[in-house]
Amino acid sequence: MVMTCWLTMGWLTWLIHQPLSAVAASPKVVIVLSQESLPYADMVKGFQTALARAGVQVEVHLQNLKGNSATASDVLRQFKENPPALFLTAGSLATEAVLAEHEEVPVIASLTAHVEKFKKKGNLTGVGLEFSLESQFDMMRRILPALATVGVLYSPKENQDTIDSALSVANKLGVRLVPKPVETPRDIPDALESLANNVDLLWGISDQVVLLPQTAEPILLFSFRNKIPFAGLSTPWVKAGALYALERDYSDIGSQCAEIAVKILNKAAPRTIQVVSPRKMLFSLNLKSARTMKIDLPGPIIDGASHVFQ
Repeated sequence: MVMTCWLTMGWLTWLIHQPLSAVAASPKVVIVLSQESLPYADMVKGFQTALARAGVQVEVHLQNLKGNSATASDVLRQFKENPPALFLTAGSLATEAVLAEHEEVPVIASLTAHVEKFKKKGNLTGVGLEFSLESQFDMMRRILPALATVGVLYSPKENQDTIDSALSVANKLGVRLVPKPVETPRDIPDALESLANNVDLLWGISDQVVLLPQTAEPILLFSFRNKIPFAGLSTPWVKAGALYALERDYSDIGSQCAEIAVKILNKAAPRTIQVVSPRKMLFSLNLKSARTMKIDLPGPIIDGASHVFQ
């Protein structure tokens, strides 16, 4: 016992007097947030919890850009001389800012719209913001079993690739997709009227031209007046009158990012790691909208909703 204690104390004394380079440091991970946000906070918590559960120790540095793209380069410049093992970004602003400053350091992007468009950067991978098109159309059919025709408004500049893929997926599932391109928000009323009496569902996709705070009222009014349910982007849209919206489990997205981080820390190149969709799908329902539109929602759908507005 005495010998063991002496060896332990001797080892600690030796370790303390070694230069810092002789002590194996934990890999440095810099998490860059676009701004303060509860979903971002949940993602970070899920990321750190999953790494701890996997027994992976990292030195975490958290940076918040506070929604300011003008100062982003100054915030990130400090990591030029001593770059981290990887960056984890939350939001488009953070992802774009990190990629602009760091071309060699691996980047895991999360909560970033159309993250696959950044994949041409060889140092990026991540978890996309959008659910797979297959899972989105599957949910449409689960909520509206008789669904035959789906309308969607979109900006060609932002979402033409998404619409092209959606046309293929819908065709395979026997659903007719009616896409209506719009160049500016002023085009929305006419595009909506062209869908009246022609579709069973209006599908909302992430689009910086179509789905904005100022366009919410005309879209939802069109939905109610024509009794065409609207699939919104989030729970606030459902609270305002959309029939349903898919939701993400942000903590689980953090866990997915942690799984990617483990691969990168084990020397996998980001270009070899595919961008994935959120694997856990939640959804919210507005039963008042369903009653108004005389939609009889299946019982299991109502029971499975994470939020139900009466």
